[in-house]
Amino acid sequence: MKNLFLFLLLVGCAQTQKPVKKHNLVLIQGVHLDGASWDEVKKRLNPEEFTVTIVDRAGRDDNNPASLRNIAERSCALFQEPSTIVAHSYGGAIANSMAGTCPMKIRGIIYISALVPLHGEKPFDLMNKTDNAAYGKIVTFGKFKIIPKEAKTFFSGADPVIPSTATLPNLYAEWLSLGGEEVTFDPKVYSSIPKAYIYTEKDPIVGLTTQFQYTSRSGIKNYDGIQTGHYPMVSNPEKLTQLIVKWAKYQ
Repeated sequence: MKNLFLFLLLVGCAQTQKPVKKHNLVLIQGVHLDGASWDEVKKRLNPEEFTVTIVDRAGRDDNNPASLRNIAERSCALFQEPSTIVAHSYGGAIANSMAGTCPMKIRGIIYISALVPLHGEKPFDLMNKTDNAAYGKIVTFGKFKIIPKEAKTFFSGADPVIPSTATLPNLYAEWLSLGGEEVTFDPKVYSSIPKAYIYTEKDPIVGLTTQFQYTSRSGIKNYDGIQTGHYPMVSNPEKLTQLIVKWAKYQ
């Protein structure tokens, strides 16, 4: 009889236990990468806690020069539920353009070594000479596109912390037009979106000085740092995933 009572008690507790709240994440990588660059992060995210959408290269590989607004619109179409946007590098410009396209779908934004252009600014307006010089060493500027150099040169110049054993992501050329279009959104709506920033503290491409300017101007009060260069999803995916989980749950 005692064992039966215990069994019924446990069953009752199980039935009243609240389901785990799922968090929706939308991952957007920066220029020259595809969605597979998030593989090491995605496999560390608990599927019982997180639903993950990866934007991949929506709108970046069309035959015509890429449009930031088109990329934002196509990215917004990939998910329905209010989600936290995880934006790496140029993905920050995409996320901010999405804030003007589908703000009702954005629960929050987590920027990772990201560009954070304000309303009326072009994506690369705040990049300084040091950032531009470091980037210029790892790419070649063509007439219409920016072409990354071979993988070893590219990644070693962008992130000195990447282990020699790491699997390097695929690289892609990008349209020069990605930097020529202004970001537009309602500043009041944007200011109401919860935000966090993950600083990459050894980043030669978007240096700390530039990253600090972005957070200061955007009023971002929530932040963490990670001891990597520009590609923490490659150089330290474990730590990066921990920080994404932390701020996604906070938002």
